[in-house]
Amino acid sequence: MKSLRVKIVLMFGFAILLAAALQFTTSVNATIHEANKLFDYHMQQMALALQDSDFKQLDSRTVLGIESNNFDLVVQIWGADGERVYQSRQYRSLPKQAELGYSTVTLTNGEWRIYAVKAHDRVIQVAQKMNTRSRRAIAIALSTLWPVIPVSLLLFCAAWWSISSALSPLNRIGKQLAERKANSTDTVSDEGVPQEVSALVFELNSLLLRIAHAMQSQQRFVADAAHELRSPITALRLQVQNLSRARDETMHEKAIDRLLGGVDRASHLVEQLLMMARQDHNYRGAIVMQKVSIISVLNLAFNDVHIFAQRKNISLIQNGVTGCFVFGDPENLRVMIRNLLDNAIRYIPDWGTVEIFCGQQDNEILLSIDDSGDGIPESERNRIFDRFYRIPGTSKNGSGLGLAIVKAIVDMHNASIKLTSSKLGGLKVEVIFPSAPGNE
Repeated sequence: MKSLRVKIVLMFGFAILLAAALQFTTSVNATIHEANKLFDYHMQQMALALQDSDFKQLDSRTVLGIESNNFDLVVQIWGADGERVYQSRQYRSLPKQAELGYSTVTLTNGEWRIYAVKAHDRVIQVAQKMNTRSRRAIAIALSTLWPVIPVSLLLFCAAWWSISSALSPLNRIGKQLAERKANSTDTVSDEGVPQEVSALVFELNSLLLRIAHAMQSQQRFVADAAHELRSPITALRLQVQNLSRARDETMHEKAIDRLLGGVDRASHLVEQLLMMARQDHNYRGAIVMQKVSIISVLNLAFNDVHIFAQRKNISLIQNGVTGCFVFGDPENLRVMIRNLLDNAIRYIPDWGTVEIFCGQQDNEILLSIDDSGDGIPESERNRIFDRFYRIPGTSKNGSGLGLAIVKAIVDMHNASIKLTSSKLGGLKVEVIFPSAPGNE
């Protein structure tokens, strides 16, 4: 695993080395430029100083064939007839008489810088090799480089310290998380955290809160399931015992009917528990919202409860317009409408009526279900959506989860639900959805 601290320090170190190299290159170029100006000036002053001097020709045989690079300048003087009358040093290859002023020539032994001036009937010429100038300039630049090395080291150490200090909150957060227990979901302190890291801490705390909520939902589901399944399982055990004790065919058939009824109730409870678990927040991220027709979903829900309504001779009446498009999950909407219809059919007397309406109101879609039952007292309507809550005195079999599932699906679709008294004498349930494009 790569270290962020090492990566940043290496980046800073590379930047420092690059800056030092750039500084050295700039210093060398500037030094060479200034040295050239200084050497040119020195050559000019030497030539002018020799205008009135008296020169004697050196014996060139004593230095013939010897080229020395130990001397910076070579002085040459030509007479009026163009013959060289003086030469300070001997090289294998020396510049010929050049034009007056400054000039640069290239010979077999390198480039030469020349300054020539005319004095009376003579021409004084001072020459210098360019590589000598470059060596002197580089030597001067190198002498100024040594302070850059300790300064670069100091900058590198300062960068390491600054980066370590800036990353210390991350180390603290990592240490806090490492010392926690597996089931701990306490938020992380953002004290002393820089602004760039605060967003990470915020998202981490948000994730911890979601995990805490998911754990609470799971624990609540396990506790609720254990509590609610205990009674039907006990009842099933007793019914199996009664079946084994049946003495005649009539008692045997009654025991079987009771056992099948208990199995149906337990199966319905398990189905409702699983549906309630799927509505928890930790399952919602997998749901993909799409444009859905409430009417088409309503028809599917009708098919689910039609047989149950026929057994009680309950009339299902549907009113409304076609379309009624909303953004939602078709399966969850079907479960919501089925639970509302199932709840209405279950708690109204035989030969009753359930009336369903779907239509558009302003910029919203209204789904309403009226029944001809006894309704729900107004004092109980605020609690009817709680899990496993049943109105005291209710004799009908139920899990107390149907309306809790409805409320979870309504919230998932950013809708609202309202309970009022129905014109049919029972309960009226209104679900209001935001309208989707395509409704007329």
